[in-house]
Amino acid sequence: MAIEDSSILFLPRDKFVNLITTTPALSMNMLADLSKRLRAFTIQIENLSLKEVPARLAAYILTLAAEQKNDKKVTLPISKTQLSNLIGTTPETISRIFKKMADAQLIDVKTKNIFISDMEGLSELSDSGRL
Repeated sequence: MAIEDSSILFLPRDKFVNLITTTPALSMNMLADLSKRLRAFTIQIENLSLKEVPARLAAYILTLAAEQKNDKKVTLPISKTQLSNLIGTTPETISRIFKKMADAQLIDVKTKNIFISDMEGLSELSDSGRL
């Protein structure tokens, strides 16, 4: 099951090599994009291996806030099951941590919308992992 609709483009290897050889700007853009993706994966692996679940969830919310350019409200683009798989836990744990975050007045969760009450507190949770 795909998270969102996708399109696939196939380029024969020889034509692709010719295209990136004759278009240096394309090569540089591809290199920049791959570097960003590598950095994102490195951060994700670091988070999964070094941070506690509350810190990983807080970091994910902060990442969404940055991506959605909104420090007051974010919309989850995936289900709680997919989110739990992404941060390496269970949907039940996600729900419990959301409740604890709400009790600590960091966020308020309404279905797929998360209203951020305390950005600084959420950032501290992302760093410390203690809720």
